[in-house]
Amino acid sequence: MFKDKGKYFQIEEFEKYEVDAFFTTKEIGDIKNFLGNTEENKKNFFEKFGVKDKIVVFAKQGHTDKIIDIKEDTKDYFYENVDGFITKRKNIILITKHADCLPIYFYDTKNFVIGICHSGWKGTFQEIGIRALELMEKNYNSKREDVLVGVGIGISCKNYEVGEEFYENFKNKFSEDLVNKTFIKINGKWHFDNLFFNIENLIKNGILKENLIYCEECTYGNKRFHSFRRDKSKDRNIGIIYFK
Repeated sequence: MFKDKGKYFQIEEFEKYEVDAFFTTKEIGDIKNFLGNTEENKKNFFEKFGVKDKIVVFAKQGHTDKIIDIKEDTKDYFYENVDGFITKRKNIILITKHADCLPIYFYDTKNFVIGICHSGWKGTFQEIGIRALELMEKNYNSKREDVLVGVGIGISCKNYEVGEEFYENFKNKFSEDLVNKTFIKINGKWHFDNLFFNIENLIKNGILKENLIYCEECTYGNKRFHSFRRDKSKDRNIGIIYFK
């Protein structure tokens, strides 16, 4: 489960494997104070989590389906138009930025690979979560039945009104069953359940139900989180994952 620790929510099931996976609230502070800023600011920020001597990897996200593997010989730690990462490196912190879009966290319990991606509706439409799994399979021989996946926190279905064209695009690409489960009409308007779309699609693509952890907290409805749809602000929550 996602355990509320005030300044952040932590995925307990990952912690059992000596992996920390967090989603921050407004209480943690503004990430603009450390992203792309001095190394000292990054150090001070992550000391709030008790983390020292790790390298921060992040991106200027572009709602893509692009996932980068941070290998032992990787020297670049900031990327353009990238929306997710995987790594086996113990000295790396992977982060993604969110303000209604979902973070999806991954941990291969057999091959010891972590990952995270940013899945707004564009990422979900492009199945970025599946792209992350495919890269884990390709580079580390991961098996989907061994992968633990955490999904959330993002905007809820009731607060995520979308248009007819949005609905038709999903309807034309995905199965009728999946679309019917994750689109509902409220007062004659389509609403999209990004959380459960990703959950159902991950299950359809080989992730075991017992290995899925999710949180139904809503970034729009809960003012403890930043929400672009509610506030039209550049402030962001962050998803964080790293080996302890």
